[in-house]
Amino acid sequence: MCGRYTLTKPKKSIESHFRAQLPKGEHRQRYNIAPTQSLPVIISHHDERKIEAMRWGLVPSWTKDLKTQSPLINARAETIQEKPSFKNSFKTKRCLVPADGFYEWVKKDHSKVPYRIHLASEELFAFAGIWAEWGKGDARLQSFAILTTEANSALQCLHHRMPVILALDTYDPWLDASATQEELTTLLKPYPSGLMAYHEVSLKVNSPRNDGPECLAPV
Repeated sequence: MCGRYTLTKPKKSIESHFRAQLPKGEHRQRYNIAPTQSLPVIISHHDERKIEAMRWGLVPSWTKDLKTQSPLINARAETIQEKPSFKNSFKTKRCLVPADGFYEWVKKDHSKVPYRIHLASEELFAFAGIWAEWGKGDARLQSFAILTTEANSALQCLHHRMPVILALDTYDPWLDASATQEELTTLLKPYPSGLMAYHEVSLKVNSPRNDGPECLAPV
């Protein structure tokens, strides 16, 4: 699964990598991103990439009461075409979620130890995401979820699931409004083990109040 992630790269790097402009004044380096926070995602708008700020934790458009809706932060790739909460978004509202790492916790003795997982190259990447729009006018809320799949062989020692990481050349196919569901499902696979790395980090990551470079430091 994916319950925390990082986006520590500067604005220029993000804009260059994703070929899209961040809204002015809305970017800061993030070392411990948590659900319900407002975060940048990339959508296709008139065949061009556009960055929007959305809440992490998808709220289906048919939700009656926002207060009682639990945030849907992840969506299983294997069942995304069947689940009522996700299937319409999968068809028409897909997005890229910019990141440069994510966290996973492993049970050791009587505690859980956090690890940061990232590309071995330390480069930016995109999670496969879906989004939804709820409400109207001032009450309008845009929100997103990150797709997950089975873990690759390198990460199975940490968790049996991992977020879907898209290769650079699959960004456009994922956003393509004309893509078939069969074409899209071929993209929802574990990222190659040999291109990933991880290390243990401080327990400071346990609290989303801690959001500085110290969250990344190896233990």
